[in-house]
Amino acid sequence: MLVVAGGVLGLGLVINLVGTFLADGPGGALRWLVPPTIALVAAMVVALLDAVRTRETSSRLDASVVVAIVVVLLGVGVGGFALTAGAEYIAGSITGKESGEDRLIKPVAKSGGGLTVTVENVTYTSHFTRVEVAVKNAGQDSVALSLDGGNATFIGADSTSLKADGFRSQWPGKFPSGTVKHGTITFNGHLPDNLTTASLVLKSGSTTFTVSGITLTN
Repeated sequence: MLVVAGGVLGLGLVINLVGTFLADGPGGALRWLVPPTIALVAAMVVALLDAVRTRETSSRLDASVVVAIVVVLLGVGVGGFALTAGAEYIAGSITGKESGEDRLIKPVAKSGGGLTVTVENVTYTSHFTRVEVAVKNAGQDSVALSLDGGNATFIGADSTSLKADGFRSQWPGKFPSGTVKHGTITFNGHLPDNLTTASLVLKSGSTTFTVSGITLTN
């Protein structure tokens, strides 16, 4: 009985973890709490049905059995939520999809050479700085903006520089003519808290594209 109940909860946690890795955005608390809650309720139903069957085959249901069921289910539930919180932390550290605080006061755009690059959001998480960017290519040719080799940096007014983490970023890389594409560049760490202005620097070959005047809250 209890093995089955625990198995149901375990299945919910596995599904939850897989969903987190496949999701496009950072995980919110509600999305993390719903699956284990459903699994816990299912486990309680399984235990209750089994207890009813036991009552039907016995003259009475021993009080110690009821207490054991309640204690184990509570333990499974608390342990499940603890495992979920731990899984969220690990998944966020690996993928960069941590929840965080929005720091951008207003979007900032820079145009040049047929490109318009707009910084739409800046989020500080526990370990990363995520910058959401829109790139509009009104030129005649496709443009490649790679994050590799230090081609994307987030620079503070005091020259503190953060390098992009290509593995944890969701970035198109290539921007065909006549398109608008959105992406998220993830940088390791943060700028100092007292800095309220920053610049996003993107490089493509010998061309450097700088979006300056990014104003942040502190």
